[in-house]
Amino acid sequence: MDTTARPFIFLLSAIQLALFLSAFSLLRADPSLPRPDATLFKKPYIRLEKVAGQLDMKYQLSKDNQEGVLYSRWTRVRFKKDSRLLLLNNYKIYLGYAVALHSGQLYLSTQDYHKTVKPLLTPQVFTGNRKLRTIVIDPGHGGKNPGCINKSLGMLEKDFTLDLAFRLKTLLERRGYRVFLTRESDRTVENQNRAFFANKVKADLFVCLHFNSVQSRSVKGIETYTFTPRNQPSTARSRLIDEDKKLFPPNAHDAWSTLVGFYVQRQLIKTMGWVDRGLKRARFSMMIDLQCPGILVEGGFFSNYEEARRIKTISQRIQLAEAIANGILTYHETLNRITNPN
Repeated sequence: MDTTARPFIFLLSAIQLALFLSAFSLLRADPSLPRPDATLFKKPYIRLEKVAGQLDMKYQLSKDNQEGVLYSRWTRVRFKKDSRLLLLNNYKIYLGYAVALHSGQLYLSTQDYHKTVKPLLTPQVFTGNRKLRTIVIDPGHGGKNPGCINKSLGMLEKDFTLDLAFRLKTLLERRGYRVFLTRESDRTVENQNRAFFANKVKADLFVCLHFNSVQSRSVKGIETYTFTPRNQPSTARSRLIDEDKKLFPPNAHDAWSTLVGFYVQRQLIKTMGWVDRGLKRARFSMMIDLQCPGILVEGGFFSNYEEARRIKTISQRIQLAEAIANGILTYHETLNRITNPN
């Protein structure tokens, strides 16, 4: 059996880790990508059943052809017709394009296969920078830009992103990482200078910290963003615009950003128990010139009174920092296993 496309296992225990390490030594090169099976909505798509075969996974299509599941011993990936939402072991991840039904079969865009599914299930097939030594933490806003405001609780986003950044920095430094902050005080930092700073110190990972706010006071939860891949719309919209066709520096690291973004989002939901708003994509201006993997964490909503009150609590911010740090550690462990499978 060709094991090059065997799915990456989401480990839960030391026993599973041992099983993984013994199997991982069999992994070799990137499997060949199958040709598209259909052109749908003017885009190339492949059958989910073929994707399952490429990944050495089993496939089940619902009787009404509305839902497809790829599964193995440790992993279940659920797709739904006309939906951009993918569930990986019940954690939410947003695709660039909706899954399509064609001739009684479900299809996935080849873009999403390359930019979402493969990085999460077979990260070992990707090349590029596989080290993690220097981390830049970017506390959102600052100075003349307060970010979100909750007047009733006396909260400014810029204060809480900086507090969270210091807590995360301490945790990561204890683990031996070289850590920098884009700002260490209440000062204005232009967005383009945030990526410039990360590039200057040769960062291996960029972690941008923010909190959310919307008009509705009922919306709550945590979401994590990576930079949108080329030729895909960002999560907030479904149609391509001219900007989507451009190639930006962070696109060279799409696979690794997706992987670390998933690990961090998953750990945040596990630790905090808050609403999972998913792994999403956007072309944020502070990442547009970034030359390393990068993520942006939205750690809850100032506009939701209950969630804002939790964010204001020191113990909750400690947990947020620990969750982000642990997600990064999982990412680093994965890089190590890929680089040194034996």
